[in-house]
Amino acid sequence: MESPTSEFYKVVPETESVKAVMEVVKRNWGDEYFTLHHNSIKMESDKLLSAYNVRDGSIIKVMYFAEFP
Repeated sequence: MESPTSEFYKVVPETESVKAVMEVVKRNWGDEYFTLHHNSIKMESDKLLSAYNVRDGSIIKVMYFAEFP
């Protein structure tokens, strides 16, 4: 996962939910005002990573907001 200012690597199965990945981001970066994107598509928290074709080596981008979007 990466943001404009940092990145970290986390192995998660493609059967994992987007919401679970969002929780990992919150624990690591401590912010709640963000969205996740894969291949320029905003990821919805109620879907699985596989719905966005996230595979081994995929990069999920984290977009942060100064306030609630």
